[in-house]
Amino acid sequence: MSLSSSQGRAATPAELSSKRSSRKELIDNSLYPPFLKQMDAKLPGYVREGDIEYPFEETNGAGDENRIRGNWSTKTDYLLATVGFTFGIGNLWRFPFLVFKYGGVAFFIPYLIVLVLAALPMFFMEMVLGQFSSLAAISVWNVVPLFKGLGVAMVLVSCIIAIYLNIVSAWTLFYFINSISFSLPWSNCENSWSGLNCSLGTRISCTEANGTLLLNGSCIIQYANTTVVISGTNPQSIPSLRYFHEDVLMLSTGFTEIGTLNWYLGICVVLSWVVVFLCLFQGVKSSGKVVYVVVVLPFIIMTVLLARLLTLEGSLAALTHFLRPDWKALKMFTVWGEAAVHAFYSVACCTGGLYTTSSYNRFHNNLFKDLWLILSVDVITSVICCVLTFSAIGFTCFEFSISLEKFPIRDGFHLVFVFLAEALAGVPVAPLYTGLFFLMVILIIHSTQLFVVETIVTSLCDEFPERLRRNRRHVLTTVCAAFMVLSIPFCLSAGLFWIMLLAEFTITWPLVVIAFLECMAISWVYGIDNLLDNIKWMTGSYPPCYIFWKILWKFICPMVYLSILCFLWLDWQSISYGSYSFPYWTSLLGWAISVFPLLFVPIVAIVQVCSARGSLSQKWASVLNPDDSWGPALAVHRAEQFPLQIPEARRLLISPEVEVIGSRTGLNEEKEVPSELQRDEGRPVSTTFSGKARSAAPTINSMGTTFERETAI
Repeated sequence: MSLSSSQGRAATPAELSSKRSSRKELIDNSLYPPFLKQMDAKLPGYVREGDIEYPFEETNGAGDENRIRGNWSTKTDYLLATVGFTFGIGNLWRFPFLVFKYGGVAFFIPYLIVLVLAALPMFFMEMVLGQFSSLAAISVWNVVPLFKGLGVAMVLVSCIIAIYLNIVSAWTLFYFINSISFSLPWSNCENSWSGLNCSLGTRISCTEANGTLLLNGSCIIQYANTTVVISGTNPQSIPSLRYFHEDVLMLSTGFTEIGTLNWYLGICVVLSWVVVFLCLFQGVKSSGKVVYVVVVLPFIIMTVLLARLLTLEGSLAALTHFLRPDWKALKMFTVWGEAAVHAFYSVACCTGGLYTTSSYNRFHNNLFKDLWLILSVDVITSVICCVLTFSAIGFTCFEFSISLEKFPIRDGFHLVFVFLAEALAGVPVAPLYTGLFFLMVILIIHSTQLFVVETIVTSLCDEFPERLRRNRRHVLTTVCAAFMVLSIPFCLSAGLFWIMLLAEFTITWPLVVIAFLECMAISWVYGIDNLLDNIKWMTGSYPPCYIFWKILWKFICPMVYLSILCFLWLDWQSISYGSYSFPYWTSLLGWAISVFPLLFVPIVAIVQVCSARGSLSQKWASVLNPDDSWGPALAVHRAEQFPLQIPEARRLLISPEVEVIGSRTGLNEEKEVPSELQRDEGRPVSTTFSGKARSAAPTINSMGTTFERETAI
């Protein structure tokens, strides 16, 4: 047998031509139908030329199981990569806000319920399909070609997420660099950007400033020719907010006021993309080692910060508020809606990242254990983020002498860059702890961004393997360079408003629509039984309580996704930032942006139907059933269930005396002639209702392995 390039030398043109001819002859003369084209014969399709190196690959060695795509070096690489991908910035700046606003620890009840009923099943489904096929977001939809547009939509959403995360990473890098000093820029009001309304809370008390303290907590201070009223509960008075607006963003007055470019922020954008490029340069081999830093180090820093913040004044009072449940909040529909939305987004489903990370697993990796481990870590880190945030808020309330209930907490950018930055500025040795905090945020963002970009690159390489797989580094370079150019405009003065528009309309309800369609396609078109068989094929057994999983995938998940979608649409409000309301036409622009990725679902479906062969009914059968290439990537894994599907394995068992008339759709009319092997041995032949011949005798492949199972021929 000739050796391919990955096994020592490249095959000659003559060998390749001979290989293609012999394979084509075997396929043409074979009885085998494509995988699931006829539901009574559940066989994988033929392995495409170039998808495998040779029929029975060695999978027991220490090297890569899949020598073309590669695999994770160790299982720990995969676990850390998936934990880093799911543990995003939302766990830090969104979840604590929801817990603070909606009943404290009571909010965990609806959150965990929806996490188990809706987020966990979709998480598991994407892991299974990715590992089973060893394909990323687009090509994995060979399972149901009609819905291949979902993969395109996932990649497009990932493109927007990559730009969004890069901008936030650039802001954080800007803060981190400016934290390396003896005095933090936002720790005082002595800067050109501070303004008259800048207030340091009790660090310069109202009495020390010769002011008059009012009953509502406000302070009237008389300057030379000006009287200033400062409110301790007004976020406009916090110097960290002034710093964020005036120095970091150079924020303009509106969406259309483009303003000037912050070149320092632009340099941070470039540096962020360079880091992403270097981390992904060697594929999963390099990113699998980077995760030991970008995933493990944030947990260490989080522990250090938590130990320090818990010793500050006011932190224990805030934790008491966190641990005191408000059970009345559970009666509110809004609480359940917000819990469902966050539970869905917290596991990063429907962006293609889970397909990508799982596709680099070994075929027989036990996914079910990984599922619970990854989600448990995600929930635990969310709790730690809550404790960290509440401790900082409690200390801030103590400094500003305001009650915790009146604290004007906001989620998103404000929680990280304003309130937490302000709290850490008052800690002794503030530059040290502030630098650690923003380093942690940078690592959290990059742990997600790395695999968002990897999803885009891998999806393109898997969809166009002949052209792009060998040029993966060129694809990575092009993607990073293009996104770097697209990120620069967000460094303008109006960049904050633009990035808010993208986040509000793209990283919200379109993902829920994708989840609903994805669940319906796999549950009702491909079939839950087939998905469970795929799990058993990989792990050796069905998942525990598989009936429960079937109910979740087929009924509960679609209903929950529709409920989340209705909640998002009914609860939608026009975008605003502080006192500024976005123009009306920006909402129309946002809806257009959000619909754009979803348009590829019907467009690709039409293309798939038109490109299929045969009559209209055959076209529909072709696009609603798995493609011929669907199945495990390696022939050795296909042969575990269907040994005769491999041409070299069935050569001794199948006689080319069978004429197959029809197209590749599998809806063929067949005239069967018993083979010489069957006639000579007198083997009993049973037939299914479609006329396919089945042999109950054990078969032996070309490597001498006996397969003790009923094998369709």
